[in-house]
Amino acid sequence: MIEGQLSQLVATIKGHHEGLDATAKLLRTPEKIDSFDKWNHDCWCCSVFGDSLVRLRLFTGNNFHVVETLGVISVSRYIFELSVWLRLFELNSRYGLVYYEQLIETQLRYWRDYRAQIDREISLLSKFAEEESSLLSEKMTELDLISDEQRKQEVAIAIPKIVAASIDRKAARHFSIYAEQAKTNGYGFQAHLVEKKVLPGIEQSIAELEKEKITFDTSISKDIRTLIPKRWNWRQMAEKVDLAEEYDFIYTFSSKLLHATPASITTTQKNLELDEMIVFLKYIDVKIRDLLELSQSYV
Repeated sequence: MIEGQLSQLVATIKGHHEGLDATAKLLRTPEKIDSFDKWNHDCWCCSVFGDSLVRLRLFTGNNFHVVETLGVISVSRYIFELSVWLRLFELNSRYGLVYYEQLIETQLRYWRDYRAQIDREISLLSKFAEEESSLLSEKMTELDLISDEQRKQEVAIAIPKIVAASIDRKAARHFSIYAEQAKTNGYGFQAHLVEKKVLPGIEQSIAELEKEKITFDTSISKDIRTLIPKRWNWRQMAEKVDLAEEYDFIYTFSSKLLHATPASITTTQKNLELDEMIVFLKYIDVKIRDLLELSQSYV
């Protein structure tokens, strides 16, 4: 009985795909895209609604072939946070420019974090290059102690592979985007490539966003500025649109099941029970319907 209800809910959620796609297209027409004005809050509201429906369409098309706890909780949380934004637009369309401000902030944070990661990469690759050189020198010193010429030749041929394999094993134990490429290019040269080819693009993105942030901060009106929170807090924003109870419900489960807290590790309940799964699937279905209805004001 309950399994049949679950299957029906999944089918209903997947059935929203066409409606989401059709409505998203109405919000993303060439005319709307061409007339987009980043200083117009209504333009942002319309654009974000369109992008949101595309995201929901992707969820319905990709995330419900197999229904499992972490996937359902993650989608529910994402849809909740999405609905907070869209309800804020309904409450006051000037939140469209708050969205723009947060977009700049989150993109800037991403690129700064990415730059920090690339700096770590360069340092790590350079360190491995030094270790490789040191280990190679050590092995060559040991080679001089071998008196048998044939044996010496065999060891000499094997040394580069032995050294490379040793460094590669070390690199594999670190989170590195470029370690695999370094196996071919060499760690020192890979560090050089990252520094000269990758880092400048990141620095340029940061500089452009910092400039955009300054422009925003100096151009925005006082009434918009008062809407921008000092620090984004999902519960506080949820309270503004009467979604605090949803926040408490969603985050109670997500905190327990998505994070490696003692309560999520030492428990007999590793997954949602079937009746809990039904509740979350109903939530996803209802929220998609609500957001589709809400989007009609921008069509």
